[in-house]
Amino acid sequence: MSILHSSNCGWFISHSELIQNCYHKVKVDENQCSFKLNENLFKIVSPFQDLNDKNLNRKRKRAPQTVEHTDLLQCIEHVRKVYNQLVCQLSHHFLPKTKDFSKSANRDALETSVKVYTESGQTAVLNIVGSNDEQAKLVEINRFTFIFPSNCKFYCKDISAINDYLSNEQYDLIVLDPPWWNKYIRRKKAKTNDGYQMMFNDDIKELPIDSLLKRGGIVVVWCTNSKQHLDAIHSEFFPKWKVNFVARLFWLKVTQSGETVCKFSEPPGKQPFEQIIIGSINKQSELQLLNDKIVVSIPSALHSHKPPLTEILKSHLPENPKCLEIFARYLLPNWTSFGLEAIRFQHLSLYKNCD
Repeated sequence: MSILHSSNCGWFISHSELIQNCYHKVKVDENQCSFKLNENLFKIVSPFQDLNDKNLNRKRKRAPQTVEHTDLLQCIEHVRKVYNQLVCQLSHHFLPKTKDFSKSANRDALETSVKVYTESGQTAVLNIVGSNDEQAKLVEINRFTFIFPSNCKFYCKDISAINDYLSNEQYDLIVLDPPWWNKYIRRKKAKTNDGYQMMFNDDIKELPIDSLLKRGGIVVVWCTNSKQHLDAIHSEFFPKWKVNFVARLFWLKVTQSGETVCKFSEPPGKQPFEQIIIGSINKQSELQLLNDKIVVSIPSALHSHKPPLTEILKSHLPENPKCLEIFARYLLPNWTSFGLEAIRFQHLSLYKNCD
């Protein structure tokens, strides 16, 4: 079970624990072994410090708040207030606070993430389709080793080809973590070898979600705090996909001691949370009961390595649901994963043998 605590405010979940449960029995040749994600990926011991914090804050204090920032300010206040209520219930899950606020405080996590991201990116497993109908197992592809969960399917294909492969399929749950267009990140990534294809909102909107979704199905979209992208989900994506907005969750990222990974800052500054927008074909959905709750977790240091929401949504899905992740980077049992990097985070460099 990945939900370590649940209340009216939200949940505290463990990404690493859920994944470890997927791989407690992995077929390795004629033997069985247990695997887990490298714990260093979650060794976020101290808030990340921006060296330019003081200068940035001075500039922002002079800048008047605009209408564009009003919604985000309300979100910041809401998340801060709800977490203050929740955190007192979570003290036994956290380590004592560290006094080390140096750049090296999270060194293990950062160094491991760089190493893993580099190694997993060298595999270049493209244009393949696969599945595993057996128990979890190790698989070799192009001389690289991957770990596959039980009963999974994947398509390492460009998103534009999704109709070519899934036109006859329909799902109870579709999760999307789009590579949102961001000029700053695009410039930054262009200087590295691990840039990824960002998409314009108009292109994301054209995904055939309406034909892929079963009657009564649920759509979950991970989003930044960009008003432009959030507005696009509500006013463009959902109407085009024929789904209704039913709930918004906030994913709050915290350290091992329960501090937010960065400060809540004045818009448009970086926040310690992202938004999860939920839509459903059914307008009157019990999912509305989830609205404005927070999902708290210690994040993976890997870029775009989001925690699975499987346990949180389980009670709102039918028994043995068909689930699809678009823009996937890892696999889950009983899920279909689609995207150019669908198995990137299945590379064995992310995992440790527990035996």
